[in-house]
Amino acid sequence: MKLISLDSLEPGKSLGRPIYNEKGTLLLGSGVAVSARYIRRLKEMGYTSVYIHEKGYEDIEVKDVISDRTRLEAVSTISETFESVRQSGAGEDKRVALDKQRVTGIADKIVDDLTSSGDQIMDLIDLKSFDNYTFLHSVNVSVLTVMTAAHSGKFTGIELRDLAMGALLFDIGKAHIPLEVVQKKGRLSAEEFRIMKKHTQIGFEILQHKSNVKPLVASVALQHQEYFNGAGYPNGLVGEQIHVFSRLTSLADVYDSLTSDRCYKRRLPPHVGLDYLQLGSGTHFDPACIKEFVKSVARFPAASTVVLNTGETGVVVQNHSDNLDRPLVRILTTPDGKPVDKPFELDLAKERELSIQDIRV
Repeated sequence: MKLISLDSLEPGKSLGRPIYNEKGTLLLGSGVAVSARYIRRLKEMGYTSVYIHEKGYEDIEVKDVISDRTRLEAVSTISETFESVRQSGAGEDKRVALDKQRVTGIADKIVDDLTSSGDQIMDLIDLKSFDNYTFLHSVNVSVLTVMTAAHSGKFTGIELRDLAMGALLFDIGKAHIPLEVVQKKGRLSAEEFRIMKKHTQIGFEILQHKSNVKPLVASVALQHQEYFNGAGYPNGLVGEQIHVFSRLTSLADVYDSLTSDRCYKRRLPPHVGLDYLQLGSGTHFDPACIKEFVKSVARFPAASTVVLNTGETGVVVQNHSDNLDRPLVRILTTPDGKPVDKPFELDLAKERELSIQDIRV
């Protein structure tokens, strides 16, 4: 499998991973041959790259950490949950049509998928479009948060389930923020930011007082914009005053936002997103949580094209879970850009003088 830019994709190539819309409905399945019309439509929807099957890349596997079925159900559930909350209105006398049992069931499935196969790492680049960002983002934040917590070994199964649920619903308050603010391209004005900041308190009210979820689950919606140094909102909490569920969710939220395409910006490569988080250690983010988070996410995901410090170009074949900076790379071109006569592999965990300088899509 190979990750390729839509600008470089030739009609006739077959998809290596399925593509879903914002409701979790399958648009194009794995193995579908893309036509020029499909490519054009994917660009219109806001996709910039896809995974394809490619000769010479057959042995490179790109696996999601949760099953396609779980992800499909999760996106559909969150999409419908947001819509139910949006339609319920924001009045204090109204109960929210939130199917707590359904969301709990999805949280259980996410935890089961992540804990049934031992230690896992996020080893793919999640390809969101502008259209489906909101709901895929919520699911990704839950997956990344639970995976980090599971790696730490500090949480029970019930705690992981509560964390998964809190992270799935962390942004539910945005269902009562005007769409023109939520979907605005570019920087918010001071007044728009004041309105946006209300989503944390609104989300907390929806979850605890109108939906009767556990206070700990609801607190993730309230606290996920708090900063470790006290500069966040809504209450300026500092350090461990912020619950660890919210500290973990905050990391996943920022990382997934940075590494996703939006209508107003191109995504950052995973290694740059991780570097950004580490720059915020001790200010925005809890250093202990970052230490666990970086153990869960591949800096250079499998099937990515990378450039070494020698100038050679290759594709990431496999990541080492205990050394995510230094994967196994298959060299494809010479330093001057010419294809090598016979591709060969270099294990950067052993070739210590070599390093990855850049990632290309």
